Amino acid sequence: MPFLTPQQFKVVDALSNGATLTDAAAQAGIHRNTIANWRSSDDFRAALASAHHDRAVFCRDRATDLADLAFETLHAAIFIIDKASTPPKFEKEEPAGMADLFASMDEATPTHLAQPPADAQNCTTAPNDAESGPEPKIGRNEPCPCGIGKKHKHCCLGKPSPAAA
Repeated sequence: MPFLTPQQFKVVDALSNGATLTDAAAQAGIHRNTIANWRSSDDFRAALASAHHDRAVFCRDRATDLADLAFETLHAAIFIIDKASTPPKFEKEEPAGMADLFASMDEATPTHLAQPPADAQNCTTAPNDAESGPEPKIGRNEPCPCGIGKKHKHCCLGKPSPAAA
């Protein structure tokens, strides 16, 4: 083992752990030119090369340990993904007939898209008979008396009555 001062050991340790020359000099409390002078010494170069080698061996061993752990974790993750993404068993259903298809379509049709009643085409709110007396006034926002289900203002309000036509 080469003979090094405590400051040189600090510098070798810092440099082998990735510190810059300026940072290593600051940690040891010396000027960076001093380290440049030490690098010309065979003992310092040998110690630095040995420290770099030891650090590389340590990093390789640590990487091997982490790789083993990564492979174990990967196998566990693949197992979990495989189990979670496997669909349940498929049970074959009988094919639906056309009548079943149309029945399901009718059930799914919203009420506001349903066809209006056949007699709604000629809907009016005019009195059917002149003898029945005065017709009660229907508000614009009340349901239309024709039975379509819309508000009176969107249905029969403003349409000519059959008696007037």
